[in-house]
Amino acid sequence: MNLTKRIKQIIAAAAAASILLPLAACGSSSDSGKTKISFLSWDNEQIMQPFIEEFEKGNPDISIDFSYAPPTAEYIQTLQTRLVGNQAPDVFIITSENKDDLIDNGYVLDMTGKSYTEKLSQANMDFVSRDGKLYGQSTSSWAAGIAYNKELLQQVGYDTVPSTWDEFLDLCKKLQDAGISPYIEAIGDGADRIPDSFTGAILAKQGIGVTTLASENPQTPGEHEKEGIAAWMKVYEQGYASRDNVGVSGDDAKSQFASGQVAMYTTGAWDFSSFEQAGFDWGFAPIPALDSDHEQYAQGPPSPGLAIYSKLTGDKLTAAEKFLDFMVSDWALNQRSNNGDAVTVEGFTSDVSEQYKDVYENNVKTGKYFLMTNFYSNPDVLISTNTAEIQQLVQGSIAVDQWANNVDAKMASAQ
Repeated sequence: MNLTKRIKQIIAAAAAASILLPLAACGSSSDSGKTKISFLSWDNEQIMQPFIEEFEKGNPDISIDFSYAPPTAEYIQTLQTRLVGNQAPDVFIITSENKDDLIDNGYVLDMTGKSYTEKLSQANMDFVSRDGKLYGQSTSSWAAGIAYNKELLQQVGYDTVPSTWDEFLDLCKKLQDAGISPYIEAIGDGADRIPDSFTGAILAKQGIGVTTLASENPQTPGEHEKEGIAAWMKVYEQGYASRDNVGVSGDDAKSQFASGQVAMYTTGAWDFSSFEQAGFDWGFAPIPALDSDHEQYAQGPPSPGLAIYSKLTGDKLTAAEKFLDFMVSDWALNQRSNNGDAVTVEGFTSDVSEQYKDVYENNVKTGKYFLMTNFYSNPDVLISTNTAEIQQLVQGSIAVDQWANNVDAKMASAQ
């Protein structure tokens, strides 16, 4: 559904715009004579204040009128309210949940070939591109991997997680034979991470560009992911992961892994601090490749991008583009990295933890990752549908073909 059709829904949320929090200095008499640009972010003032202060220090003729709305749904609704109410911010966030609406309705500037996009990775650009045009500046990414208990793996003769899926299943068998629970996933949260990694590699081998997926008619994410889903399901069919994972949340899985109840858990860097606090010897390995004929991919997405309102002209456009130039400067990238972002801009390397280095170097920086919900229209429908259908699949209520048919039928009805 495009923005025009959603005006009645959005107007009801207009009050959201009234709670936006501006920086205290904005609108003061000291801004007189400056070019002012408005910036709506879902990063809060504590995160963004250093960037704004540093930018304004280097550009004394420009001031930034900052406002904040929390991600994801509230931010998107607030932005939509401002766009349809002719109060568009000059700079704002574009991401998987709103990029189709923003592009379809002509709200975002085509920044193809601009100076502030020259160092972006291809994967980050693909995320916010359509038909060869780039609409956002995305500078970081994350990728999932497999956290493993070193002591438990060593009991069956392994130092790390193997590099292919069949070898991973062999490891699971050896762990199970030794009386060790091999593997856990947070299916209760819909976190089936491995199929996306397999699908990314399959699409790459087939030469299918991810930017073409949303333009297919009909869209068929189920068909695209079916091969990866079938391979992943072996871990359940062979009994190495419990079908009870349909009721396991991320917190449950993390707790079981950190307490030594299970040897391996698919997750990301957001859980590392909990593992460190638990005080056991753990590692983090890339998700195994589907097989030796496919590249190793991870599940992961680029970060949301910064977009510029398409109707800006003159001094405001110049100021907004200067701000985006600043956001790929060494100072800004270092600040992002210090905040914990895994930066993917060419010529820059984030200082990541020792455990994360392998995934960062081989997946995040190279763009060898895939997140199914990032590249189809109506990602909210795809997320909810996939969560429901995956839980049925893991429970054994439906087969892989039925999963794919159900997902694609739901996507077709949402067009």
